[in-house]
Amino acid sequence: MTAPLKPRKPLVHEDLRTALQWSHDRTFSGFACDAADPSRKFIVELLVDGHPVKCLRAIDFVETLAADNIGDGCYGFAFALAESALGDGAVVEARIANLGTAIGAPILFDRPEATDRARSSPGAVRWLGGLRFSGWIMDDAEPLVDISIDGERVDRVRASGWSHVGDVDDARAVRALDFHVPERFADGSARRLAAMTPSGEHLEGSPLPFVAFTGGLERAVAGLGNADSDGLRSAMFDRLVPMSVPFAQYRRWRQQLPACATGGPSLKAAVIVVGSGVIDDTLDSLQAQSHPDWVAASLPETPDYVGFQNAAVREFLAGDGAEADFVVFLPSGTLLEATALARIAGVFESRGYAAAVYGDLDVAGGDGSLWPLAFPAFDYERMLEQGYCAHVFALRRSIAERVLDAGASDLYRVFNCFLDEGIRGADRIVHLPGALATLPPIDIGAAGRTLAAATQAHLAQRGVDADVTSGQSLVLPAVKTSRRIDGRVSVIIPTRNRHELLAACLASIAPALRRRRAEVIVVDNDSSDPDSLAYLSSIDGREAKVLRVAGDFNFARLNNLAAAAANGEFLCLLNNDVQARDDGWLDEMLGRLSGDDVGAVGALLLWPSGVVQHGGVVLGPNFAAIHAFNDRMDGDAGYGDLLRVAHECSAVTAACLLTRRQDFMDLGGMDEFRFPVNFNDVDYCLKLRASGKRVVFTPHAKLLHLESASRGKDKDTDRKSRFERELLNLRARWADVLTSDPFYSPVLSLDPIPFSALAWPLRSMDARTSDLPIPVAVPPGF
Repeated sequence: MTAPLKPRKPLVHEDLRTALQWSHDRTFSGFACDAADPSRKFIVELLVDGHPVKCLRAIDFVETLAADNIGDGCYGFAFALAESALGDGAVVEARIANLGTAIGAPILFDRPEATDRARSSPGAVRWLGGLRFSGWIMDDAEPLVDISIDGERVDRVRASGWSHVGDVDDARAVRALDFHVPERFADGSARRLAAMTPSGEHLEGSPLPFVAFTGGLERAVAGLGNADSDGLRSAMFDRLVPMSVPFAQYRRWRQQLPACATGGPSLKAAVIVVGSGVIDDTLDSLQAQSHPDWVAASLPETPDYVGFQNAAVREFLAGDGAEADFVVFLPSGTLLEATALARIAGVFESRGYAAAVYGDLDVAGGDGSLWPLAFPAFDYERMLEQGYCAHVFALRRSIAERVLDAGASDLYRVFNCFLDEGIRGADRIVHLPGALATLPPIDIGAAGRTLAAATQAHLAQRGVDADVTSGQSLVLPAVKTSRRIDGRVSVIIPTRNRHELLAACLASIAPALRRRRAEVIVVDNDSSDPDSLAYLSSIDGREAKVLRVAGDFNFARLNNLAAAAANGEFLCLLNNDVQARDDGWLDEMLGRLSGDDVGAVGALLLWPSGVVQHGGVVLGPNFAAIHAFNDRMDGDAGYGDLLRVAHECSAVTAACLLTRRQDFMDLGGMDEFRFPVNFNDVDYCLKLRASGKRVVFTPHAKLLHLESASRGKDKDTDRKSRFERELLNLRARWADVLTSDPFYSPVLSLDPIPFSALAWPLRSMDARTSDLPIPVAVPPGF
């Protein structure tokens, strides 16, 4: 008996729903769904100028289809094409494979249209690692974004900060997104996050796959008993895709801190409470200390937040505090953590060299919430301009007696007086990560005047010719130190074609250079444009010395050759797409080099949009190096007021870097073999630090940076391969310091936006000093 024939299933139904759109750069996405038969999943073929280039199964989650209750909503696709596949113009189409049915309308891709499409994009979203995401939306868009995970609506977030998008001729500031999703999604499952405007339009990059593990993958693997076999791989995963916790969850985060080491009963603390705050709160926190052996003195009130009567302190130490091993100084109204004295005592007991100890601090919000001020290992420059370490700190008794005998009568002067004879003693100053106390409210103006006087007195004692003036800040007081120094500067500017960039650069820096009688060395790397060649000839021997170097672009080599030909005592490495905004930037940077202990100085650089492009370099994110404060606008104070005060970093960018020529030559300049284009500045700064020199970032020198305008960005395949090779070289040579930047707190996260979230899982919270980095001697070929 012959089986009855079944009706043939149509290839596609009339209510086939499709879409194709260009997202950004070279990414094309869309969906294909047969609404009459939601069980079907189609293979999608992408064609460029009629030629098939890629195909894949359309199974990505599509929020709008899920909202219409069409199957499981998983009918989407996204293709990312290489630059070579598109060129300057192409027609891009999508079809259902084997059927030839069109998906959406063809897209004419050319550069002008691409720019228009990018301009009309509502925004973008990216995964930072763990449960954290960031992105941006256009200024004219509604500042709200709906967040869904695997089809479940989990949040509506509001754009708050700032970001920078666009190229040189299209630079603009846009509102930034920064959010974490609920912790229940850190279960190790592969998930998809959708970010959509209230009108239902996906941000570029959405839907976005991610995976997260509670406490990190390394901890999860260890819990499965596989630590020996998979520990290295899971540790590397956590470095490259770190977890983080938002600052708003700080109270909960603090509960996870490990128990502290305690000092022995033989160590006794003398606690000096100064100023006019609420003493009862401070006394209550002292009574709650886990360290039992202490004696305290509440000194007569002074109008100064951190001031005291010197004679009264010395009298107390000679009397009730005569048996104290160390002396703790703090302003009245400070609330000590219950373990504060025990942690300090533990440092003095275990580290016989320790002369001073300070820790992190908390500040209270108006609603009683706590917010962490996570500090670096000792930073001399920041001490001068912010006194960050001189609010709650301890000195070994002999040191305390010495500075009091010198006449110190406020907390800032007590701390910096220890270094009056030179900063070699800085290696005896120990930082304790994690809050020791909550600060009382600070009269920023009054405290700033006291800090200015203390810094001026300290520099005068050291014989440093400087002016110290009060600055503006939000959290802690701030001052500006202006040192004076003589010496000729050689400004080195590599260039290739794009003479209009070089002309704008030279015109903007001319006033500062005239004041210093600086020489300019323009390094022409194979310019071929006739107008550029004519311009270079016109300035050679007049505005600048033109040094012609043939060959592939090698930023390190160009600077090395120019440094060898320079006549100046100082070298200013400058990109040709940098423009000065005033004539004081060079004097400010030179002043930071007045002491021979400083090896390099970097400046605050802004994109044309007004967003910060460089606020110092932080080591660690992506197990690499990254610029700080790319999420801040010009004028923002930055985390802990770091964009208001000069401070030390492990590295600064060579887009605008000042160094001594002798130091540059002694260290062999930049490494043109391992770091021809990327990370040569980071490597050079770390070599300086390894030799005992400090690296300083100053926000008081502010310039505009178009960033890579002359040579483009590292997107092409060959450039990407070179970047990855140089990154591997950085990791091989400086692995240890990449995991523990002394100027970036272990309390803070290592995701790609430094100073913006808390680390999770915790990194080492051990007491630390500003130890010098030690490079690994990597053999050739590795």
